[in-house]
Amino acid sequence: MFPRLIRRFPRRVIIACVYVYCLLLIHRLNDSRENQKAQKAALKQMIRERAQAIKAECVAHPPPLTKTQKNAHDAAAVDQGLAEHYNKQHWKQAVKDVLYLPKNNISWCIVPKVASTSWSKALLELAGYTENSLLHRDQPLQVLLRRAFRPVQTDRVEETIGNSVKFLFVRHPFQRLVSAYRNKLEDSYKEEDGAYFYNNYGRKMVEGFRKNTNNGKSITDIKTNKEVEFKREPTFEEYVDYLTNMDVSAYDEHWKPIWLQCHVCDFKYDYIIKYENFEEEIGLFINILKENGNLPRTFALQWENRGGTDANKTREYLRQIGDKKLWKLYDKYRHDFGYFGYTMEDYVNL
Repeated sequence: MFPRLIRRFPRRVIIACVYVYCLLLIHRLNDSRENQKAQKAALKQMIRERAQAIKAECVAHPPPLTKTQKNAHDAAAVDQGLAEHYNKQHWKQAVKDVLYLPKNNISWCIVPKVASTSWSKALLELAGYTENSLLHRDQPLQVLLRRAFRPVQTDRVEETIGNSVKFLFVRHPFQRLVSAYRNKLEDSYKEEDGAYFYNNYGRKMVEGFRKNTNNGKSITDIKTNKEVEFKREPTFEEYVDYLTNMDVSAYDEHWKPIWLQCHVCDFKYDYIIKYENFEEEIGLFINILKENGNLPRTFALQWENRGGTDANKTREYLRQIGDKKLWKLYDKYRHDFGYFGYTMEDYVNL
């Protein structure tokens, strides 16, 4: 029926209809491409604006001085040489977790529990490691990274890190805290580095914030294959009690506030990538670095979120501590909330 109907129309009419249809299709495709370009441009602008917002926040709400900064300030009135010594110590600490890649002119601040494993592997492959060698490595990724990319000397910070493309990955403070607890402390005997985290942190949390500590047990240390006496791991509430009763400068890097880990008010970061929208943002960011010649076209990131610590899982743990302790915990990370645009909205009145 339909073919017969078509044959009744003049050929010119049919050609005209096809032509108009093709024009409409091309127009829609162009609109789609333009929309994609606009979305990418908006996302790129948002990532850059985060960095600008941090600079403004650092001026409006500066973080507390570190111990070495205080010492430098106090010494300046008495001995300028001593003040310079303390200032160098401050910068030595500041650059400790900032990896500078001179060949690529990029600087990345390592923030554990924020896609650090995936990015570390990608950078090590960039440095010459193979996927197979990383799979069968006998040392932690962090050790290999620091061996491949040595810390910058304090007297060369401005000409190296200062002139590079600086970036870091951030995450909601509470989600990062819960992720660290689940991965490093909750079932430490199941993890490769469990003995280290229990002996250095978990044991102290239990001894300091549990009335009854007579819950010892013996398990096999994964690294030495020897029987080690472990007390039961700290509860999440004991973990929170430990954090809220300690100065943040003494925190392990897995739960240290990002503002302090990366010294965001000392370095003017160019790009801030959020973990909550990581898959979309990191793809755009990698393309920016490729277009600017900072990364080779062959660079690829194999990322997979295996932790499973999302907002729902985070709320599940925070319900265990009550509002008073929740706000005490917030106070320890208030600069991370303010600098990176996070709120308490989803985590109050649990």
